[in-house]
Amino acid sequence: MRRLVYAGMLLAILGLWLFADRLTPAEVVKAEAALVRDGDTLELGTRTFRLYGVDAPEYRQTCTDGGGREWPCGKAARLQLSAFVAPGTLACEVLAKDQYHREVARCSSATVPDLSEALVQAGMAVSPESRGTAPYADAEAAAREAKRGLWQGSFELPSEWRARKEQGAG
Repeated sequence: MRRLVYAGMLLAILGLWLFADRLTPAEVVKAEAALVRDGDTLELGTRTFRLYGVDAPEYRQTCTDGGGREWPCGKAARLQLSAFVAPGTLACEVLAKDQYHREVARCSSATVPDLSEALVQAGMAVSPESRGTAPYADAEAAAREAKRGLWQGSFELPSEWRARKEQGAG
């Protein structure tokens, strides 16, 4: 019986050691100035951050408004993020890395507690389902109902727009 207890303890210690990186708190990066690359990507110094839980139109992407007119929604998304970031100190909690080696982060500014949620609420980004849930689904539903930003007319999902461009179409 004693051997079983020791074996169990040894397995528990080994498990903690193997998964210790998952138990460490997320890194928080703070900066006074950020460069906004597009509607969901920031640069703080030499580091590139992709905002967690959102997908904004690409910079050259266009959308259609309620009257059927084309508008530069990708540029508008970048301007919206720039406005949210402008008021001063930015803090980003690093959560992961994406396939392009950008740090996926939940970021806040001096006046906006969650930049991702604010972008979705403004209708300038969508909250795609990831691992079975869309982190900002309620904010997206509210923006859609109020016809804010992208939801004022029609648009191609940013992920679909990127895939089409990568295939060389349109």
